[in-house]
Amino acid sequence: QDDYVALASQGKKYLKQQTISSLEASLDPKNFVRVHRSYLVNVERVSRLEPYGKDSHIAILSDGSRLPVSRAGLTRLKEFLGEKA
Repeated sequence: QDDYVALASQGKKYLKQQTISSLEASLDPKNFVRVHRSYLVNVERVSRLEPYGKDSHIAILSDGSRLPVSRAGLTRLKEFLGEKA
């Protein structure tokens, strides 16, 4: 939302005045991947990827949360998971 990002961690949400791009730049790229224009995810929290409709996917996190994954985000996530596997 504008220059605010909502952070979710351990069942709590926090609002921070920062852009998602600047947050992404400050996080460790070995652990965090931008999966959608509105979402960054800690890859260690991704349980699985599921197809969702035509040409789209969702990431299911270990806490059961579901995040949309864009086509570009899917490519980045698969590259990352491929490197880790």
